[in-house]
Amino acid sequence: MKRRFPQFFAIFSLLILLSAPSHAQNLQLVMPKIIYIGDTVEIRYIFHSEAKIFGGEFSESASTFLNLNTEYEFFKANAADFTVTKATLEKQNAEYTLTLTVHPWKTGFLQISPFNLTTLVNSSLDFSRIREKHTMAITFTPFIIELSPIEIKSLVEKTGSHNFQPQVTPLTLPGTTTILVILAIIAFILFASILFALLHLPKIARFLGNISYMYSLKKNSRKTIRKILQLQKNSSTIVADKDYAEKLQHILRDFLNKRFGTDFSSIITSKIYAEFSELCGGTMSEQQQNIVESLLSIFTRLDYVRFAENGRFSQKNENNGENERFTISESAVHLVEDFDTEEEE
Repeated sequence: MKRRFPQFFAIFSLLILLSAPSHAQNLQLVMPKIIYIGDTVEIRYIFHSEAKIFGGEFSESASTFLNLNTEYEFFKANAADFTVTKATLEKQNAEYTLTLTVHPWKTGFLQISPFNLTTLVNSSLDFSRIREKHTMAITFTPFIIELSPIEIKSLVEKTGSHNFQPQVTPLTLPGTTTILVILAIIAFILFASILFALLHLPKIARFLGNISYMYSLKKNSRKTIRKILQLQKNSSTIVADKDYAEKLQHILRDFLNKRFGTDFSSIITSKIYAEFSELCGGTMSEQQQNIVESLLSIFTRLDYVRFAENGRFSQKNENNGENERFTISESAVHLVEDFDTEEEE
């Protein structure tokens, strides 16, 4: 155990220890704070002594440690009250720490009778090793340990139950045969499914791959539509039509990049149709042609607003009275949705 007191306080404490009797100071620590029957309890008894209590290593070494004998006669004689599962003795200079791990078996106050620590230490030593190596001399000077009582609470207080539960007959399940038949059918279906999966791994892999691919397309479309709607919502904060057109076109080009794995960022509008034709193997369906033409229509209008000297969006649409920023953004949303519809078909 390492001391954590300031140096001057340690020196002051040492002077008090040297001037006091060997048994004058001791400290008992118990964990946990609240204890019930059968709990694991750790008792630490710390005492100081400048005297050579046990001799050998315990007197000559500044630091030593010993596992104590849990079959000690005193412990066995009190087995009805408590059981000691582990016991150790540690020395750091003149400070000794006796640690007992016990399980109490009675409520009330557990009073461990005084016992001779010297006898316990001697019963824990390997006498043959002592005779051969002479590492620890045996001493028979009694050293009595007196532990304070420990309160043991009842499990009734912990559980709140004051009555014994009535004896019940074994539970029986009606329709046991039906349940077993159902379980057998489920097991057969699972086995058949596993067998089918093993026989059709390539198809299943393609199926799962298609699901993953469609999920990624849907995710890309949802993110794109959210960006367009957010741009439409923030239209009032974007003063120049050229900036609005640039942002909308950037969103659509980013959508195409992720959907087709091709860099559309630098492809001019007049080359987009040829790019899609190449992606489709030279042949596009009528629906694909309509989608690409809608894309070209949007891009052509955005290019005009961006690059024409007096290019700008019209403030009111002749058909519905909406400004062109709103209508072209709606067209972009429908375009993204058309891509998903075409892919599903």
